[in-house]
Amino acid sequence: MNFVNTDGLQIMKRFKFFTTQGCHLCEQANNLVDELRNRYNFEMEIVDISTEENLVQKYGLIIPVVLNVENNELLCWPFDKDGVVKLLND
Repeated sequence: MNFVNTDGLQIMKRFKFFTTQGCHLCEQANNLVDELRNRYNFEMEIVDISTEENLVQKYGLIIPVVLNVENNELLCWPFDKDGVVKLLND
């Protein structure tokens, strides 16, 4: 899926994936999102919440979390491929 802005230029959707090391749910979610990269055109920045206390406070109990950078919409676990695609389309 390619996205076009009002100037007709192709743009890429951007996500942030909040995770931390040793989180087995995060590994599952990352695998799920990676599978979609083969079909959809998007960037995903991996953010380890353990590097910043404010991220631990904000996301520590709800990771894995995917954030649509454009509209700040969050997708919290549990989610499936359809949820990620919907986030792409929002």
